[in-house]
Amino acid sequence: MVQAPRTVDVAADALRERILAGEFAPGDRLPAERRLSEELGISRLTLRAAIARLQTEGLVQPRQGDGVRVLEYQRSAGVELLPHLLEHGRIELLAPFLQLRRALASEAVAEACRRASDADLDALDALAAELSTAHGVALREGNLEFSRRVVELAGNLPMLLLFNTVTRVYRSRADVAEAMLVDRDAVRASFPAIVELIRRRDPAFARDTVRTVLEALDAATIATLEAP
Repeated sequence: MVQAPRTVDVAADALRERILAGEFAPGDRLPAERRLSEELGISRLTLRAAIARLQTEGLVQPRQGDGVRVLEYQRSAGVELLPHLLEHGRIELLAPFLQLRRALASEAVAEACRRASDADLDALDALAAELSTAHGVALREGNLEFSRRVVELAGNLPMLLLFNTVTRVYRSRADVAEAMLVDRDAVRASFPAIVELIRRRDPAFARDTVRTVLEALDAATIATLEAP
């Protein structure tokens, strides 16, 4: 059962979209609480909760006696803002995002070479076998799950938290998710190949190989999205 979004979620989304669209520029003061709550059709309590969320995202800063000021998010926000930027249509961010993903993936595989046990790799190999015939949603979700398992094997919590953001970006745009699987055979073949890379226990070789392969896949993704 799909739950309807909460009022505070809708309010935060509406305010965030206006900020990212430039309606409120850095340094601007948001409209007065009463006016803004009337515009959005919400209570002041809900508005305060929405503003508190945007504050945690680094988009606004309430100031005593000065209202709520819009921040320059390039200096104050974190990677958790990426899904919202892509949802807002900032597709030009895809290439640098994919570059970030390549760095994360290559380092995770390199670290897994050092830390993963044989039992870990047997379990990862079993998942790779399951995904060898996956299609559609099963392949998209399986690709994410396989990637998560690899990051978990790296044993690096900051990497795992960054991967959570990667996952949200991946799911924020259906067209991007589809384009990233443009060569499905290559994606399916990558699963057992990564297992073998980790079994080789050569972090430097694994890092370089993953980066090279992902560069080719990412170039195909961007070409697909740019095609008329």
